[in-house]
Amino acid sequence: MLFEIRYRKLFGVTATLWVLFAFTAFLNPTSAAPQQLFGNGLSRRAGEAPGIGVELEMGKIVIEGKRKLTEDEREKIKGAVMIPIDYDGAPKTNWELTAEIGTSIFPEAIVDGLKNKVGDRKTKGIGEEIFNFFDEWAPCAGEDSKVKIKGFDNLGPWIVKWPKQPTDLGQHGFGIQVTTAMPLEAILEILSDTKSKTPNPLASKGALDAPRIKILTKDDFKSFSKIKANDITDEFLGYFSLLTSYCVLAEFGNPNEGPKRLIPIMPRTDFVAQYTKFIEPKLKDQLSDGKTSLYDIIEKVSGAGSTLGKAEDLQTGTLEVEKFLNYLQGYDKATKKTLTQMDLVKLMDQTKRHGQIGSLGSKMETILGTSELVPIFESWGCPRNYYGVI
Repeated sequence: MLFEIRYRKLFGVTATLWVLFAFTAFLNPTSAAPQQLFGNGLSRRAGEAPGIGVELEMGKIVIEGKRKLTEDEREKIKGAVMIPIDYDGAPKTNWELTAEIGTSIFPEAIVDGLKNKVGDRKTKGIGEEIFNFFDEWAPCAGEDSKVKIKGFDNLGPWIVKWPKQPTDLGQHGFGIQVTTAMPLEAILEILSDTKSKTPNPLASKGALDAPRIKILTKDDFKSFSKIKANDITDEFLGYFSLLTSYCVLAEFGNPNEGPKRLIPIMPRTDFVAQYTKFIEPKLKDQLSDGKTSLYDIIEKVSGAGSTLGKAEDLQTGTLEVEKFLNYLQGYDKATKKTLTQMDLVKLMDQTKRHGQIGSLGSKMETILGTSELVPIFESWGCPRNYYGVI
């Protein structure tokens, strides 16, 4: 089963992109490395060549230690290498089994985008390898099934609790996340497909507020006459649709979960890096007189007006939208002061969670076959596919 990605959108190629994530075919783009292996939030990346990073969660398999973990222990164990006892499996190609945290600890296979590159055409084989690993490990199910979690022997022994029914791993869906470099035109398409419920392998069905996602058009910017019409491209609209959706949905977010759960696409390259490269030059004339701010633009095109979120406290996980946008622009219209540009959503996420949003800073990677740099995004909650059904 293949999904056709329209025109340039994904990765700058017009060819049909497979993207069936059932372990018979994967996607083609960038790293999703676990914290213990490669640093928090995919921080270790080599060069600008695009890679394919994948996270495959098997949440129905529960891993239990000798006692309930503290919150600090849970945070530290995320991403640690997990090794089954009495089962070695076949050699791993560019992937590792790690510990993930949710309501419990569970195994997650991480495909390393530093090694697994676009154009290598290895991802399908890696997917089959991962499925076979779980499929062959499953017969070990029972009271004596255990794993070792590197660096956390003191909290073990770690018991593996397999789902009782069914034992056929082909009937269990993997939770899928893909991290890759994508042009902003692709982000516009993914957001549009999420909102309209159009089938797209990178459009999450788990986006909590998909109907509130803002898909902007050229007409939305008519009030801003100094923005040139030919500058309002799909790239421009992709960035503003993402940014506006974050701002509009801010008031509906759960501080414990963060904005990631509201939007199916999470920027790994921070908002400031994207803004300065793709957007700021196009807004120069409109913002130069100091009478219009980035906040004014978002307020107008969103249709939300003064209802944009106002709560402000980094420690509790909420952030005033106007402050976020002022620091993104680097200017406070009310005080007429220049600000140091920074992504406060990224800083908030570092304060409250694992530091995922914008965690790569200004890092971008190229579109395959070109020297064009594009931002890195994570598509989370991709539609589940079941190997047995496929």
